[in-house]
Amino acid sequence: MKLNTRTFVLGFTGIIQGLLALAGMLMPATAFGEDNLSVVILSNLRAFTAAEVALCIFAIYSLSHSKYQEPALYFILLTVIGWTVGQVLSIFADGSPGTFTIVTIIVQAVFIPLTMKALKQ
Repeated sequence: MKLNTRTFVLGFTGIIQGLLALAGMLMPATAFGEDNLSVVILSNLRAFTAAEVALCIFAIYSLSHSKYQEPALYFILLTVIGWTVGQVLSIFADGSPGTFTIVTIIVQAVFIPLTMKALKQ
């Protein structure tokens, strides 16, 4: 398989989302840097990780099925835009986030134009 922007975005997204989902399911307090999580928050974090699992599976699956690459890239693009906008709005509503969230926002912001470039290939 030739490594180009499209395969990089799909592969990287699949791997990262899989690792984040695994961490979020097995140890959500550690993964999100919070020691005192309520049951409601834990339930929502696990639901969020289920969305990460879906994104991971779709991205990895589309690597070997080219007809699904474009829909997977649109799914990634919409998801990353949504997460980035949500996290930036959260800064205004909730105050300064932790280092993990800031790094996540930066990576996601870089991934928006990268995913758009992959869609044009």
